[in-house]
Amino acid sequence: MSDLVGDARNLSPSAQEALRLRAVAALAEGRDREDVAAVFRVSLKAVDGWWAKWQAGGRDALVARPRGKRVGEHQVLSEAERQRFARRCSITSRVTWGFRVSCGRVARSAR
Repeated sequence: MSDLVGDARNLSPSAQEALRLRAVAALAEGRDREDVAAVFRVSLKAVDGWWAKWQAGGRDALVARPRGKRVGEHQVLSEAERQRFARRCSITSRVTWGFRVSCGRVARSAR
């Protein structure tokens, strides 16, 4: 195992998963945890964490999971607030907001 990975955070999620699985396989074969960390150029803490996850949940504990927030989780307004806002905007005329529509373009009216 002479592969040197570099910073694993720069790898794709599937490549990170493969790295975790290879590191755990090396540990299962009896390799020293410090050796595994050095060979794969990751921290000892990462190796220990992967091993603990492997022991607790097997391969499923090391698979790549979706990152980031779930769809809609990042929204500031609740669905009810968004609907109220949309209703209010459709009721309020563009003139009230200071816009006029001309030739398919929206232009700011002079005050």
